[in-house]
Amino acid sequence: MKIKILIVLIALAGFKFSKAQSDVADLLRFGTHDGNLLIEAYTEPYGKGLGVGMNNSWYYTAETHKLWGFDLAFSISAFKVPGSDKTFDVNELGLKYVYAQDGQNMASTAAGSGDGVSLYYDAEINGQTTPIEYFSTPGGSGVDVVPVPIIQATFGLLPNTDVILRYVPKVKFEIDNEDAEAGLWGLGLKHNIRESLPVIKHLPLDIALFGAYSNISGESAIDFDYTVYGVPNPAGYVQDPNQKGEFATKNMKYGLIVSKKIAVITFFASVTGNSSKTTFDILGKYPVPDPEKLGTDFTNIEDLLVNAMIEEEDPIALSYKDNYMGIDAGFRLKLSFFSLFGSISKANYVSYNGGISFGFR
Repeated sequence: MKIKILIVLIALAGFKFSKAQSDVADLLRFGTHDGNLLIEAYTEPYGKGLGVGMNNSWYYTAETHKLWGFDLAFSISAFKVPGSDKTFDVNELGLKYVYAQDGQNMASTAAGSGDGVSLYYDAEINGQTTPIEYFSTPGGSGVDVVPVPIIQATFGLLPNTDVILRYVPKVKFEIDNEDAEAGLWGLGLKHNIRESLPVIKHLPLDIALFGAYSNISGESAIDFDYTVYGVPNPAGYVQDPNQKGEFATKNMKYGLIVSKKIAVITFFASVTGNSSKTTFDILGKYPVPDPEKLGTDFTNIEDLLVNAMIEEEDPIALSYKDNYMGIDAGFRLKLSFFSLFGSISKANYVSYNGGISFGFR
C-alpha cells in the first residue's frame, strides 16, 4: 500500500525521469539554459498541484477529540489543473537558442491534451541566417485531474487540541527498472477556541485554529548517456555512476475552521493561507550540448551533438513556489465507529477531497 501511494506522489512531481529520458534529452538538445526553462514550463502544473493536494484533507470538523481520543483517516485529494495551466508560450520563456514560429508558439504542458510545438534554431548558411526545424516539445498527457492519496492519524493529546500526524517511512522500489525511494511526513495542530473565549463559548458552533506542515521527498537512479540523443558513446566514455534525480515538496497551511453538528452530520468551512515549494533536481554528470562552442557555425544538428558535447554537472534544477488563499467547505457523516467525509477546496487549483476515518472521540 505504501509503495503504491508513493509512486503516485512521485509521478505527480514529474519524478518519473527514467521513463521520459527521451523527452528530457530532446529538451536538453540546446543546453541546460533552454532545457531548464522548457522542462519547468512543461511540468509546472504537476509541481504546483502536488503542493495543493498535500495541503488538503487535514480536517473535516472544527470539533476536537476528548483527551486520548483518536482516529485514523484514509482520503483522496484530487486536484484539477485549470485551462490556463494546460499550455505555455514558448517564446515567453526567455530561451537563448531555440524558438517557435509566430502563431505556433503555444505548447501543451504535461497536464494538457494538445500537441507540442516545433522549435527552430538559426544557422548561417551561405552567409544568410536560415531557420532550421530541430525538435518538438512533448505533447500533453491529457490528465488534468490527479489524485493524491493521504493517510493520517489524529490524537487528542491536549485539552481542546488535536495533534495530526502523517508519516510514511522511506521505502525502496523500482520505477522502470531503476532503483528509487521516497517517504513523507507531516504534523498539524487544531485547537478549538470556543471553550477558551467567553464571548463565543455559548455559540452553537465549533471554531478552531489550525496549522500544519508536511514534507515529501525521494530520489531515483538515472541511466543517461550519449545514446539518448541518438548518437554513440565516444571511445573511452565512462558514464557517471552517481546520476540520480531528487525531489522534495514542503507545504504549510494555516487558518480558521468553523463547523456545525446536526445529528450525525457535521458541516464545516474554513479560510486558509497556504504555501508550497517543490524542487526537482537532476544530479551527477551528463553529456549535454553546449551551443556556445559552435555559435551559429553549423548547418545540421549532428555537428552540435558530436562536436559540442560537454559533461555538465547537475544540469536540471527546478523550483515551483506557490502562495495562495483557500476556502474549504464540506461535511462529515458519523456512522457508528467510522465516519465518511468529503469537501471541495477553492484556491489556485480546485480540489475534491473524500475519505473514511475510524476511531472514537
